Amino acid sequence: MKKPEFLLQLLEKVLPPDLHHLIGDLEEEFSQNINSEGLASARLHFWSQLIRSLPWFFLQFLTWNTTMFLNYMKVGWRNMKKHTGFSLINVLGLAASLSICLLMILFIIDQKSFDRFHENSDRIVRITSDIHHSVGDGINSYATSPASLAHILEQQYPEVEKTVRTKSPFSGSFRYSGLDIPFSGIYTDPNFLEVFSFKLLRGDPNTALNEPGSVLLTPDAAEKIFGKDDPLGKIITKVGSKDYTVTGIIDKSQKTHFDFEAIASYSTLTSDTDWDNHFSKWNNTLWSSYTYVLMNDGSDYNAFETKIQEQIQLQYSNEETKSSQLNAFGVQPITAISLGPILSNEIGMVMPGLIAWFLIGFTIIITLIACFNYVSLTVARAINRSKEVGVRKVHGAYRASVIKQFIVESVMIALFALLFSTILLRWLLPEFNGLYIMNLLGNQIEPSMLLQPQVLLAFIGFAIIVGILAGLYPSIYLSSFSPAQVLKGIAHTRGISGQKLKKIITVGQFTFSIIFISTSLILFQQFQHLVNTDYGFEQESIVNVSLHDIPFNQLKDKLIQNPDVQSIAATSLVPASNSIYGINVTSEFQPDIVEGHSFRIDENFIQTLGLNLVAGRNFNPEMGTDSSNAVIISTEMVKLLNFESPQKAIGEQISIENENRQSTIVGIVENFISSDPLSANDPIALLYEPKLARFAMVKTMPGKTISFVGGLEDTWESLNSTYALKFTILDDELKENPSLTVFVDFIKVLGLVAGFSIFISCLGLLGLAIYSSENRIKEIGIRKVLGASVNQLVYTLSKEYLWMILTATIISIPASWFINSLWLQNVSNKADFGIMIHVVGALIASLLALLTISTQTYRAARTSPVKNLRSE
Repeated sequence: MKKPEFLLQLLEKVLPPDLHHLIGDLEEEFSQNINSEGLASARLHFWSQLIRSLPWFFLQFLTWNTTMFLNYMKVGWRNMKKHTGFSLINVLGLAASLSICLLMILFIIDQKSFDRFHENSDRIVRITSDIHHSVGDGINSYATSPASLAHILEQQYPEVEKTVRTKSPFSGSFRYSGLDIPFSGIYTDPNFLEVFSFKLLRGDPNTALNEPGSVLLTPDAAEKIFGKDDPLGKIITKVGSKDYTVTGIIDKSQKTHFDFEAIASYSTLTSDTDWDNHFSKWNNTLWSSYTYVLMNDGSDYNAFETKIQEQIQLQYSNEETKSSQLNAFGVQPITAISLGPILSNEIGMVMPGLIAWFLIGFTIIITLIACFNYVSLTVARAINRSKEVGVRKVHGAYRASVIKQFIVESVMIALFALLFSTILLRWLLPEFNGLYIMNLLGNQIEPSMLLQPQVLLAFIGFAIIVGILAGLYPSIYLSSFSPAQVLKGIAHTRGISGQKLKKIITVGQFTFSIIFISTSLILFQQFQHLVNTDYGFEQESIVNVSLHDIPFNQLKDKLIQNPDVQSIAATSLVPASNSIYGINVTSEFQPDIVEGHSFRIDENFIQTLGLNLVAGRNFNPEMGTDSSNAVIISTEMVKLLNFESPQKAIGEQISIENENRQSTIVGIVENFISSDPLSANDPIALLYEPKLARFAMVKTMPGKTISFVGGLEDTWESLNSTYALKFTILDDELKENPSLTVFVDFIKVLGLVAGFSIFISCLGLLGLAIYSSENRIKEIGIRKVLGASVNQLVYTLSKEYLWMILTATIISIPASWFINSLWLQNVSNKADFGIMIHVVGALIASLLALLTISTQTYRAARTSPVKNLRSE
């Protein structure tokens, strides 16, 4: 046994200084006992005394530190009251940033709560697929997997306890008592209710999904179609399909990645022999089937993922891999779906982790700007507090004690800021919930979350962390002062001086602010450009009618008799509606595949939309070959297929690879926006196949759209369609395009970040200007006595800050141009942005900064020199 040097050193650090003599007493007694009783007895006695003293030592440690902590709080409160203006600036700046941080904490807590209500959520995984397409070298990740994979996994892998097959979509209009209600949902296996913890409010969970034609409804869906009637056992008809019996009401109040109003039994599909054979082939179900696995306890997910890769080679035939190649399977825990990687063909609307990181990145920047404020103001006032540090050290304070004092002060300011931030949060929360993407995904952060204990603890913990981070550098900086120097009026530290640090921080703050403001202006200008963009086709007075089960010619014959109708065209898709039919094209001059968009149309499509036919002819229904081998392509397709000109492309052959079709170019149209308004240069192919039309595009006479729509219902009813009438007005549809709405979201988010950023930066600048004016008050008096004018004094006091703002402007303009060019290069339909928009952003920030400074410098310059110099 040896004397525990480490423990004695630890006691020396944690015990109050006035009790350090007890450690010496233990050591002295140990030395005496060696001489009188021998080494073994001395060691035994030493350890006995030390162990018996430890509880008392611990009590003294708690008492001492509690007393010192209360003292730190008292001194901190006095300093905050003494310097109310600076404290308020710090509190408001941190409150602005904390409100955004708290919103992000709520957002992340909310998203991470998805699917955790399942009893076995820690053991449920989803099998995902990485697929290599025939075009390009990239691999896309999908949330889907082959339908028959579930049975293979359950039979061949001991790690698997149960599997659940799910297929999407189960959707359409459902009819009951003459009422048609649209529902969306999924097909799934009977053990869905065993693996997942969804509760049946009505019905038997053991049999609810056993029989073909069984369906579960959510309470909202049941009320829509049945009202207050008991839904159990009632039969609803899927319009155009079959009857379903309601076997249960399922509770969907919990947060989950599943998106359904109705759940149909999987046996509804497999009871059909043709469908059952269809499901046995992997490529048939790869794109719309989902496999969920309940793993056995203690299973290694990584090892399981490695093992199941063998099934790709065992099950996939060469014939099935012509169009796409299944590259790998993935194993994704169900609790990692929300805020996970972006996967194609998701079963529901899922918040991607990329968006979360995007928002968190802005939050971190805003928090840093607010923390910089505290650092800048505290370091700038270092001279004023240097004597306080010197006196503390002369009276025996260790450097660690001084650091603790300043850390406690910054944490107190952060906690005060937390109170103000919760007020701002009550305003931010509805705005955040109102974002298009939050409504699209069906995600709403409930205000009641603010009262949850874990949320409150997270808020307080985060505020404490922010306070520590904000106060860390100032506390280290201030505690480094030598008492001998500061009490002589000399404050000198190694490293970056307070003045340099203040300049660096101020320049950094305004650089970020200018970038945010410029980006917000660019987003707004781009949004205005998209709203007013030329789509390349006429969009006014056009009504799109969904054909459903009515042949196009039958509807056309009815509508053409209406005097309000100018022309009618058939099309498989509505242009600029964010939907596409992909097409892979090659030519003699371009052997590499060109990916484009295709429309199946009739001869009236070009005329109805007012497309510009730049070369060749339109389709002719009298020419039988037009439906089999004629194609009209866009000018962008001409360019990508390496034809010399539109005129020389006429008569040339192209190969449509994914349809095994050779087509002759008979016409060229000017390019138009085919899918997304952000993209104006997609190559387009028009094929004469009116039988594949899904929409009738009706162009009405000028000013007659409303009257036409008013009579459309009667016309539709006369056709005896199984489906209800569904139509949209093209102009309204384009205005509500998701791409435009997402831009509004980005403008709101960036505008808020820019506003908070410039607000916090100006608060910091205001604090520095106040401090500078107070410290130079006698200098101002002397200058005024010597004849300096108010304007000269304002310039003298502002000069330092003008240089900082100018430096920030010089840095931010190229930085803003570079950052925005990164995302703008992916937008083909973009506004013309010059350097001026970045200059305008810099001018806005500079004017706000100058306004902030001038309020203090002008007031200081106007002060009477007699008042300033009366003590001299």
